Amino acid sequence: MTAGVNVGATDILITMVYKVAFVGSSSDYGLAAAFSIIIFFLVATISVIAFRQTKALEELN
Repeated sequence: MTAGVNVGATDILITMVYKVAFVGSSSDYGLAAAFSIIIFFLVATISVIAFRQTKALEELN
């Protein structure tokens, strides 16, 4: 299944989502929403790992 959008090798994920949703004659909002949810989980996972390693959320004694 293709989205019908020309995505280049240097595009970042969010610009790909924009192109899928708004560029071209075939806008696929469902696919763009699915990509957005995947991006959210990627960012959330990286954030949780970073907070655990830096211990930024621990209370000061």
